[in-house]
Amino acid sequence: MRTSLMCILLAALASPDALHRATVQELPKCGSARVHYAPFDNSYSSRIQVNSPTSSATQLSTSEKVFSPQGTRWLTQALPDTTKPGPWTTRVYVGEGESGPDVELKFVDEGSGGVSVRWLNEKLIFGEVWWGRIYATDFIFDLEQRKFVYREMAHFVELIQACQ
Repeated sequence: MRTSLMCILLAALASPDALHRATVQELPKCGSARVHYAPFDNSYSSRIQVNSPTSSATQLSTSEKVFSPQGTRWLTQALPDTTKPGPWTTRVYVGEGESGPDVELKFVDEGSGGVSVRWLNEKLIFGEVWWGRIYATDFIFDLEQRKFVYREMAHFVELIQACQ
């Protein structure tokens, strides 16, 4: 970044037209911006937790349940009160049939983008947790193994930058 900035400044001293060409060349082409994925950052491990639900979680509203494609399992989210200052914690509860939840996925200190989850099939959930405006974790959680089978960090910085 500093090298690019120095090149632009030197170009500006050489000629104003060179400054314009240097700054235009630095911008990515519109339509070529993409999300960059990186291995899961272990410093976020404590913020993504898999727990056995507490007894208060058994009082969930059935109207808020989202059923798996074949209707054998359900999930529901307990959203934080974002009208109050953070940090915010979102909980996702998963259960089978008429019973209470079997699993609680807890996302601590998530950003204002929140947590979104959806069913992939009867045992896999895909989710995205926003830690800020341009940084998130994408994951796939296996309910039978009670573990994450996929987790990566997603960087959206190119999608918010100016382009040509």
